[in-house]
Amino acid sequence: MQTDDLISLMTASHRPVDTGWLKRATWIAALATLAATVALVLLTLGQRPDLGSAWMTLPVVAKALLGASVATIALVLFQRSLRPGLKPARLLPLVAIPVLLVAAGAVLTLAQAPAEQWSALVFGRYWRACLIAVPLYALCPLVVLLIVARSGAPMNGRLTGACAGLASAGLAAVAYSVHCPDDTVPFLATWYTLAIMIVTGLGALAFPRLIRW
Repeated sequence: MQTDDLISLMTASHRPVDTGWLKRATWIAALATLAATVALVLLTLGQRPDLGSAWMTLPVVAKALLGASVATIALVLFQRSLRPGLKPARLLPLVAIPVLLVAAGAVLTLAQAPAEQWSALVFGRYWRACLIAVPLYALCPLVVLLIVARSGAPMNGRLTGACAGLASAGLAAVAYSVHCPDDTVPFLATWYTLAIMIVTGLGALAFPRLIRW
C-alpha cells in the first residue's frame, strides 16, 4: 500500500473533534443540579411562608443574584480549566465583583442604621443555619462537577476544584434563598459569603486528589 492510499484510508471516516462538549456538559450539569438542589431544599426545609410576596423584594432578589452571578462566573472558569491552554486563573478576580457589590451594600446599610441595630442586621435569626445549610446543599452540585472534571484534562486541580466549589456554593445559595427568612444585606454579605468561601476551600482541597490524570 502506498503512502497516499494509507493516508486516504485513515482519514476516510474523519470527523471534526467536538471541543464544546465539556462546555455543554458543564452547563447541563449546573442546571440539573440547581433544580435538584432547589427540590431538596423544599423537601427538607420547605419554602419560606411569605415567598410569594417576598420573592420580588430587593433583599430576596439580591440573595438569588449573588448566588447566580458567582455560579455563572465560576462555571465559565471551571469549564475553561478543563481544557489545557485557556488560562482561566486570569479571569478569577471577576468573582470578586458581585461579592464586593454586596459588601458595599452592607456597609451602606450599616452606615444608615443606628449602631444598636447592627448586630441584628448582621446576625439575623438563623446565621448558623445558613452557614451549615449552604455548604451541605452545595455537595450535590460539587459531586456532579467532579464527575464532569474527571472527563476533562485539568492542568491545575486546585484551581478546578476552587472553581467547582464556587459554582456549587453559588447554586446552593440560590436554592437556599427560597427558604432563608433573613433578608438584610449585611446578613447576606457576611454569612452567604462565608459559606461560599467554605465550599470553595473544600473544592480546592478535594479535587487535586480526585481528578489526577
